Amino acid sequence: MIAKDRILEAATELFYKRGVNATGIDLIISEAGIAKATLYNNFESKEVLVAKYLERLRLKFEENLQQAVSKQGRSLTIPFDLLETTVVQGEFFGCPFTNALTELPESTLVQEEVRKYRGVVLNYFSEFATKEIVQQLMLVYDGAFTSCKLDPNRKGVRVARQLAQQLVDLANS
Repeated sequence: MIAKDRILEAATELFYKRGVNATGIDLIISEAGIAKATLYNNFESKEVLVAKYLERLRLKFEENLQQAVSKQGRSLTIPFDLLETTVVQGEFFGCPFTNALTELPESTLVQEEVRKYRGVVLNYFSEFATKEIVQQLMLVYDGAFTSCKLDPNRKGVRVARQLAQQLVDLANS
């Protein structure tokens, strides 16, 4: 594995589990097994590294979304299903995009990655509902992340999935 990938791998795990601000560059360097110069040759700042971490997560989410659609067809509940899979796999620390934006609210790089991620989810939900309902679906989706962060089990996702379906059904009746 090349150094850039090792850095991103280490940063991904550390930023998600510990938080962006609680994860120092020295810890990332140690976990990646690289020199400080190597980190800065690949990422000009911690902010850039955080943005690349978020980009990596967004691209993985998009890939997982497409794989799920390919396997089971388009369904309103797929984003909730992906969240549930994440929750039941083990350590869950909430939405990495919300977490990063909370820690770096002034970062335009982080804001951009959050916007792109939310755009993917909004675009997906827009296949099933009007713009007004899509905004409500996003609130339910965001709420599911928060609920699972506070109480990491699948109950919150199940309730959110049901609420989302009820919103769409109600709007279409």
